[in-house]
Amino acid sequence: MTEKILVDFHGTGSGVGDLTWGQRTVWRTVVKTGHSETMGGITALPPGTTVEQSAMVLRYVMGRHQSLRTRLVFDKPDGGPRQQVHTSGQVALAVVDAGAEDPAEVAERVKAEYEDADFDYAQEWPVRMAVVTKDGEPTHSVAVYSHLAIDAHGLDALVSDLATMDWATGEPTLPLTATQPLELAEQQRKPNVLRNSEAALRYWERVLRTVSAKRVEGESDDHRSPRWGDLSLRSPASWLATKAIAARLGTDTSPVLLAGYACALARTVGNNPVAVQIAVNNRFRQSLVGSVSTMAQTCPLMVDLADAGFDEAVHRARQATMVTYKYAYYDPEKRAAMVDRVAEELGGRVEMDTYFNDRRPPGRDEHELVAPPAEEILAARGSSTHEWVMWTDVDSPLLYLDVDAEPDAIVFTLTGDTTRVAPKSMLDLLTEIETVLVDAALDPGATTGIRS
Repeated sequence: MTEKILVDFHGTGSGVGDLTWGQRTVWRTVVKTGHSETMGGITALPPGTTVEQSAMVLRYVMGRHQSLRTRLVFDKPDGGPRQQVHTSGQVALAVVDAGAEDPAEVAERVKAEYEDADFDYAQEWPVRMAVVTKDGEPTHSVAVYSHLAIDAHGLDALVSDLATMDWATGEPTLPLTATQPLELAEQQRKPNVLRNSEAALRYWERVLRTVSAKRVEGESDDHRSPRWGDLSLRSPASWLATKAIAARLGTDTSPVLLAGYACALARTVGNNPVAVQIAVNNRFRQSLVGSVSTMAQTCPLMVDLADAGFDEAVHRARQATMVTYKYAYYDPEKRAAMVDRVAEELGGRVEMDTYFNDRRPPGRDEHELVAPPAEEILAARGSSTHEWVMWTDVDSPLLYLDVDAEPDAIVFTLTGDTTRVAPKSMLDLLTEIETVLVDAALDPGATTGIRS
């Protein structure tokens, strides 16, 4: 059984304006795929939580953050949307009785339903929230947001800001100073910001004119239907090896994993120089750190692995990442026009549809990593496991690697287009990452294996 509670909210600030670059980037994906992009998750509630408290949280975040009080208006001659921030309104909180079912399973089902249903951008608020109850007691909260309103770092900002709510009154205890989307869209029209965008586009063009036209060599001999598959590899050996390499080099683990993926890609289905896109949160000014909005954009990272030791590859990956962070803030329509122009000049498009996404928490402490014994790394190689997680015909990237962490393992999840990369080749790519990392952990002189 599901009950709907209408929650009134009121906040400061309203108006109509253009979408930000981050929102326009997401909108281009929505138009391409025909499906909403979402963010969110499930929170287990402590005993004693009430439905009224959940309604208070929903009322607080809606009033506090303009991005959650935003709907789209389609009044432009080209049919593209603008955003309209509302001062007040009502939003529904669903209360779902789990009955005899496991409330955790009910919460997962509600989350999946929220993610699968496209948002009505003109009529619906960009947040769907539910409370799952068992015997009348709330056990889980489910929240799913439109990606047009929030990205991963915006979600972190939302959670952090929730700590400023007075739980007795539901009112904020601190003023909100972070930049809001309407203000950000205005900033992106200023000459100095537009110059940053032009510099980013010049970097993009250099990459397009440097790398091979294809990220994946050849075609697949094992097309599947549905077309795209998600393959997950859980690798304790990769985590141990990554720690060993990072401890040896005095660096954090992200560039080690990026170098491992780049080497494996070039050794198996790809080529060199390696080009992958990474998502950059673009919150480099203090006024943007706490912004509950969508600011992330992707940018190509190019790294040449030829004739290099693996330790040098890690250094190159780190340097390439710094360059990418600098050039990930740009006007997406102007970028698309530049890509079209370069494709015409080169006589064909350069594929840039391969991604690396380290989803581990950015604030993790890796200052005192200890290299595990070689014997432990070797022994862990036999405990890797893999599974096919999902198949879909929703338009997806050529290759997209997510990196997640468990206490004793790295989990690689690779989305691949089976018309270009056979399922066996996807598995070979993931297992090659483990091989690259283990070899480099055990031998400081290990090379990338890539020749010029």
